Amino acid sequence: MPSGWTVNNPDSSFNWAVGSQSGFATFPSGAAFFDDDNAGPTSINSNARLVSPVINLVGVASPKLSFKYANMIYDLDSTVKVEVYNGTSWVQVFSSAGDSGQWGIDFNTFMYVVNSYDNATNIDLTPYINANFQLRFVYNDAGDYSYGAVIDDITITSAALATSDISHEDKLQIYPNPVKDNLYIKSDLKSNSKISIVDMSGKMVKTFTDTSGSYNLSDLPKGTYMILIDDGKEMIRKKIIKE
Repeated sequence: MPSGWTVNNPDSSFNWAVGSQSGFATFPSGAAFFDDDNAGPTSINSNARLVSPVINLVGVASPKLSFKYANMIYDLDSTVKVEVYNGTSWVQVFSSAGDSGQWGIDFNTFMYVVNSYDNATNIDLTPYINANFQLRFVYNDAGDYSYGAVIDDITITSAALATSDISHEDKLQIYPNPVKDNLYIKSDLKSNSKISIVDMSGKMVKTFTDTSGSYNLSDLPKGTYMILIDDGKEMIRKKIIKE
């Protein structure tokens, strides 16, 4: 496994692996796969998980998840799901059931090969931003013998900002700073803007979705914080002091 990635399967001892070959197929080197064929016809694998390390997404503008995947079934539709940790619970953001990708046979080895993947692109992670973000790939063989699934080229990207977007920060006024009670933000915030207060450990301690311009911070302990303002296109970061 790559550093920080873990696997677990509450149903059996079979688990995800990383490499270029399983019992039924060969893959591009470094792909992650679950070999359900190797588990055999009597092994049920309904919740086999490949889990990422913790990723701090606080301050990342409009993060998007993309990856390649392929799944080969025998009879029943096995599934590949993606779940993300939003700071309190796991939430499903992707699911694919049945065959996916294009498979062929290498007649030199008589093993299946992945000729091409299906692509999952730009899954929006913005609603799940937190300092302890994780993602996991979950394989479910539907309680039936199946071949298996493979995942490759997992990426999380941040949206590029156009030059016209960056100018919003120049017009932003945050006061008073240091602040005791109410913090005021003077800007042309959009109605869907999200304002977050993050402590220096990366923990999100307050969020606001209104654009009234006045935000009560009186219950925060004294210290240094970051205020994050996300309008869906741009993430503005400012340091504030709470007295």
